[in-house]
Amino acid sequence: MRPHLPPAVTAAIERARGPTLVFDRATLAENMRRVAAAARAHDIRVLFAAKSFAHAEVLAMAGDALDGFDVASPGELDAVARASSSRPRILSIADPTGAAIAAIANPAGTIAGSSAKARVICVCETPEQAAAAPRDAEIAVRVSASLLGRDPAMGAVLDGSGRRRSRFGDETREAIGFVRAAAGARRVGLHVHHGPVTATSGERFVATARAVIELAGFEPAFVDLGGAWHGIEDLPAAFAAVRAAVACELIVEPGRLFALGAGFACGRVGSARDLGDRLLHVCDLSRAAHLRWSQPELVGYPPHAGAGRSVLFAGPTCYEEDVLGEWIVDPSHFPPEQRVVLRDVTGYAASWNTGFGGVPPADVVLA
Repeated sequence: MRPHLPPAVTAAIERARGPTLVFDRATLAENMRRVAAAARAHDIRVLFAAKSFAHAEVLAMAGDALDGFDVASPGELDAVARASSSRPRILSIADPTGAAIAAIANPAGTIAGSSAKARVICVCETPEQAAAAPRDAEIAVRVSASLLGRDPAMGAVLDGSGRRRSRFGDETREAIGFVRAAAGARRVGLHVHHGPVTATSGERFVATARAVIELAGFEPAFVDLGGAWHGIEDLPAAFAAVRAAVACELIVEPGRLFALGAGFACGRVGSARDLGDRLLHVCDLSRAAHLRWSQPELVGYPPHAGAGRSVLFAGPTCYEEDVLGEWIVDPSHFPPEQRVVLRDVTGYAASWNTGFGGVPPADVVLA
């Protein structure tokens, strides 16, 4: 447990009147600057995964600092168009429904008009998707992230070995060839997203890049290695390793990486009771509704010797797994109505933020 907060975050938390997600602007901006610098040093393009933090001001920051956006729906296209002060240089569209590709292909649409000067990349898994893409768009053939067998928990498709594999992407050279043929004269690259197993070094991305190029059987114009970069401590070294292994243009699409160290959440203890082996504190802050894809840490001081007890902090819904976490604290620091503050909140929490069972959505504040 660490007690200290950025001053701007402390001030925002003091003003909060209900469950609130607070993000530090300075940290977000520094993360974007740091990632962009590390990537550009190795001639790598950096896109912002719009779904990872669907907030107008954050999208505007990303539009200024990075090379473009990864979008996955017509709604995200609209949000990027509204938030960006300048047209993104690159717009990668990976929408499994095909609706975003249809929107960008419509010459009369406001979305297409707002991004007409962007370099558009349509991520496709089928010949039909490639054929439906705009004539001047590039095609990125999506390849399965399960190619190396390193993401066994992905998706909902159970193969004969009992392992789960991704529900996205092509898995054979023949399938990739069909999409490439449908692309016609368009520039063609490869696209792969890693799954829920967090990478901790560039080695995993190197192995994936080599595997997808080998499977495709042709030299792609570019390789988009997607997201899941947030677990890598030495990002410049990882980028250097990937660049050394791959000669063609490289694109990455971080999401959670940009919110590292920037996200906090606050709520209040509503009730407390003794379960015998631990205490239960029910808060108005909900993991199920407010903290998606976050592994939060309690903000506070460690207890003095002999004063600590294990306290389970839970959300207010009737959902069994609505639990914020369990920490050893001094219970007197968290009586009913006392504020509870958590760190390590992701931008995805703001994107998923919702009400549930009468619990309101959290307020979202940039400080």
